[in-house]
Amino acid sequence: MPAAGRMPMSLSGLAPFDRRGHQRRLLVDALRRAQRASRAELAAVTGLSAQTVTVLVEDLVADGLVMELGRRQAARGQPPIELGLNPEGGFAIGLQIDQGRVTGLVADIETRIRSQDQVLCCTREPASALADIGTFVDRLVAAAGVEFARIWGIGIVLPGPFGLEADRDDPLTMPAWTQRDFVPDYMAALRCPVIVGNDATAAAIGEHLDGVARDLRGFVYLYIGEGIGGGLFIDDHPFTGTFGNAGEIGRMLVIDPDRGAPAALESIASVSALRGMLLDAGCDAALSAEADALLDLDPATLDRWFERVADALRIAIVNLENLFDPEAIVLGGPLPTRALMRLAKALEPLPASVSLRRERAQPRLLIARSGRSSSALGGATLALFRALSPQPRAARIARHRTPLDSRARPRELRQ
Repeated sequence: MPAAGRMPMSLSGLAPFDRRGHQRRLLVDALRRAQRASRAELAAVTGLSAQTVTVLVEDLVADGLVMELGRRQAARGQPPIELGLNPEGGFAIGLQIDQGRVTGLVADIETRIRSQDQVLCCTREPASALADIGTFVDRLVAAAGVEFARIWGIGIVLPGPFGLEADRDDPLTMPAWTQRDFVPDYMAALRCPVIVGNDATAAAIGEHLDGVARDLRGFVYLYIGEGIGGGLFIDDHPFTGTFGNAGEIGRMLVIDPDRGAPAALESIASVSALRGMLLDAGCDAALSAEADALLDLDPATLDRWFERVADALRIAIVNLENLFDPEAIVLGGPLPTRALMRLAKALEPLPASVSLRRERAQPRLLIARSGRSSSALGGATLALFRALSPQPRAARIARHRTPLDSRARPRELRQ
């Protein structure tokens, strides 16, 4: 198991002995994107032979991961049988670790949330939270109404960066979690595979599986929370960097619009920055208020915060566009949609960058769909993404639009 903070996915290819596993993931990924397709269409978009697709589909149907949706309506000839993912085929748990609180949910293979909740507990160190988290996980699974044996894994997401000694006194980081490998103890206690990831990258994966970035091969997810993180997708895959810290956008230096001097982006454009401004304005309730509650405390301070955020974030967005040439920048995180929409409006017009093209298929800025559940949902999708998405980068999957039939019969997935 990789060290905490490093997502255990190989993006450079698969060993020969895992060829069949890769082919299964390739088909499942194609169905996830297409929502429904025939065997012939799957062969065409994956490049697999018709015989291979037939054998693999039989295997996936027997596993309960794929189901037959019936024959397609056709004017002439024998219509093909359409296939789709079985939403009851597999589940994962996502846990977001914050100071003094854990937010969790259970999501199915289509990233639909089956249960969600939060628990207040001591999260100062992994060991101090383990007992409460174990009880919490059992409660989530029971509320979702699924068998624990059908849980593929648990994704635990944390604010980065990981493994930096200099961050021990940073209130926005959790060094006791990010500087030690707690995964073996958690796997043993929770009786389930455990994956640890950066909260922003996890949220980006969730948005890519089932959100506004579903059809994007390259994008940057700007996660605006107590700090600011970035989830990078390059060529249809998350990019985490050599040490798992790619996307620490909050550490990007921008110009503080008040002082005219360099400052870290998250010292200006974050929920913690808004909280500090409200406390300075005499709003004591800001000390313990949730992100959405902060928006209703002091309109004048809020207006000033949005102005500062827009001034600083424009610089960051243009730099990100020029560095990564993404299809879009996605705004998300625990801020409610109304705040993200106001921020997107305040950012316009964006300065020119390489993203300013006439043939754009979508706006430069998009609003994430997953909302305040983005991090926990992203945690669940860490396990789903590893199982559902092929690792080699050669395949190009067609995008169909027909909705998937949600009727399904529960079957246990063979691992």
